[in-house]
Amino acid sequence: MAHHRSSDGHTGARRRSGPRGVSRGLVGSLLAIVLVAALVVVWAQLGDRIDRQGDQAAGNCVEGKTTVPVIADPDVAGALSTIAEKYAQTGPVVRDHCVTIAVRPGDAKITLDGIASGTWDTRSMGPYPAAWIPQSSIWADDLTTARPAAVDGRPTSLVRSPVVLATAPPLAKAFDGELDWQQLPTLQRRNGSLSTVGLDDWGSLRLAMPTGAQSDATALSAQAVAMGVTRTNGTLTEQDASSPRVASSIDAMQSGAPQSPDGTPVGAARSIAEAGNAAASPIHAVAITEQALYQLTRTDTTARLTEVVPGGPTPIADYPIIRMAGSQVSPEQTDAIAEFFEFVTDPAQLATLTALGFRADAPMPAPTATVTFPVTDDPMPTPEPAATVTINRLVFGPDSGPPAPVTSPPATGATSPASGG
Repeated sequence: MAHHRSSDGHTGARRRSGPRGVSRGLVGSLLAIVLVAALVVVWAQLGDRIDRQGDQAAGNCVEGKTTVPVIADPDVAGALSTIAEKYAQTGPVVRDHCVTIAVRPGDAKITLDGIASGTWDTRSMGPYPAAWIPQSSIWADDLTTARPAAVDGRPTSLVRSPVVLATAPPLAKAFDGELDWQQLPTLQRRNGSLSTVGLDDWGSLRLAMPTGAQSDATALSAQAVAMGVTRTNGTLTEQDASSPRVASSIDAMQSGAPQSPDGTPVGAARSIAEAGNAAASPIHAVAITEQALYQLTRTDTTARLTEVVPGGPTPIADYPIIRMAGSQVSPEQTDAIAEFFEFVTDPAQLATLTALGFRADAPMPAPTATVTFPVTDDPMPTPEPAATVTINRLVFGPDSGPPAPVTSPPATGATSPASGG
């Protein structure tokens, strides 16, 4: 049988070739992938190192330590100080400053005068506040009206507490839920007015109208009366508040009003609770925040006082967070205030405040013999700032507002506009 010869001279089967070579392009691609992966790892490690150095620099307070002063109503100052201590445990750093929030209680009238006048005296009043939390917006409206440049943005409510009447239990029972805010001036002014509810030997309402420290409830109750007597639906306006009927109603409430022993609503409520003869008590009723009433009576097993919620829109003490502006507040203090109150509004922190009887988005205390924390069905809308200021003057007096800001006299040799030169 014939055989075919292969081209290389061998007969039969074709010559087997050896191992084939690897493509140079494939090798290059693999090397490129390895190089990119190495660069990614190195870049990530470098970024982590930079982040660690930044964190270390921040933790070391490269810009130093900063104390952020906060003035608060005595009702909330203690709880806010407790929360500030918890905030400090988180090691807050703002703009490379280690910050400490320093909360101190302060009188609202003194604080308002110092800020609005622009003449804050650090020696007698302490450091200028980066934020102020008074009992209610009656002070925020007064400040923004007198010196709007001192306030950074719109105040927001920290916690809330409805304004109610504290009365002796027999008086609350006689009213039987039929008392409205607008009735208070008539019941106060008319002799023997409580005979209309079957209390012939009680005389008139004897509503205390305290104007001492922490007496916001007095002004807030006057706002509710103003809404009632003017039949305002919605927001109380300056025109409403300036009406002669409002002035005469508030005057009727104040004329002959019994004096609180210490000038405060709590002092008046304590006087009612401790009276041996409720009918003969010099004070029968006082407007007070629900929270203050709760604190006064929370250990009572038998009610010595009753919480009366008059009909009509219920005024609210809203404890506004007023953030300060101006050269006396540094940028890091401004930012620290924002971060701190974001921390405060966490329900876990708000619980420190609601445990005291305030209302917020956290659990409330159990009802007591006096305070049951009823739902506020008809909260009063916030009045126009000018309306608030008008009623403040009617309640606290025409000279109760902040002094006019002090302006510097012209420099020697300068020509003033009045000189005509």
